[in-house]
Formats: sequence, C-alpha cells, structure tokens
Amino acid sequence: MSDHKVRLFTAVRIPDEIKNKLHQWMEHHKDQLPFRNRTHQEDYHITLQFLGDTEPAVMDKLHEALQEAANHVQPFPLKIGEPGIFGSDQAPRVLWRGLEGELDSLFSLQQSIVQSTIPLGFVPEDRPYRPHITTARKFNHGSFNLNELMSGVWDDTWLLEEFVLYKTNMGQKPMYELIGKYEL
Repeated sequence: MSDHKVRLFTAVRIPDEIKNKLHQWMEHHKDQLPFRNRTHQEDYHITLQFLGDTEPAVMDKLHEALQEAANHVQPFPLKIGEPGIFGSDQAPRVLWRGLEGELDSLFSLQQSIVQSTIPLGFVPEDRPYRPHITTARKFNHGSFNLNELMSGVWDDTWLLEEFVLYKTNMGQKPMYELIGKYEL
C-alpha cells in the first residue's frame, strides 16, 4: 500500500501580489543568479513542517490535528525581508528571501503544528526552524555575489490568517498542490 503514500508539508501561502514581486525580483536579477532550478512562481511558500510520505488512512486525523494547531495562534503580519543563502558564499545550494514582521508568532505557529502532529507519528526535524521563501536551488557555476541582490525590504505587509497543507507532485510545475486550509 506504500505506493499510495503522498508527500506532504504544511506551509504559509504567499499572496499573489507578493509572488508577483518575488518573480519580478528574480527576473530583474536573472543574470546574477547562476542557479539551475528556479522556484515556480506558484510554488513560493514558507514551509512550516515537512511531514513526508504519508498514508491516506491518517489524513482525517491529520486535518483535525492541523485545525487544532491553527486554533492556538491569532492572525499576524509578515513581510518579505532580505535575500540569503544556504551553503557556501561561492557556491550556494539555495537562494531564499527572509521574512520580517511578527516572527515570534510564526515560530509559535510552527511549534503548534509540530506538537499537534507528533501523536500521529510525524517526527519533528532535528534542525532549528529557519523560515524563508526558497527562490532558487542548485548553483550552476560562475560567480555569485549576494550583495548584488540586496534590494531593501519591501513595504508589502500581509496578514497571515491561515496555513495550508500541500502535496508534492514531483516533476510537475507548479509542484505543490493545495489539499487543506486551516484558519487561525
């Protein structure tokens, strides 16, 4: 039955107008971004918890647990911060945009989700939570200078009022399919 498992994660959806700005920022800097894979505009998100390959039989309980997690956090504002990288300065693995706003609330939401899914057998990651929006992966070659990408923080603040459950469809663009919404 493991063929029917679905790869899931919880996330914050990015509003369309912010996705458009991120896409424009990536297009504006495309000559300075030697990455093989750029995130599809519709796939921009902030991961909250990676759940992994999940049996369909647990889905009803998972939806209940995620709504319960949402009930513990009030809506809060976020906005896009500066770009950053994971990996070395010369050959980064991932290019991302950071976040600003009520990050304590974002961390509380993430912890609420993790705690609500543990009883269902989901295992928390053992690395610290670092909220970000992945914009590109797999550095190709050439020179890379993060300072050339600094553009100041955008003023566009949005109110985070829900989080979502995404299913990953490997090899498709966009890759992430919405399968649940949980209002704060």
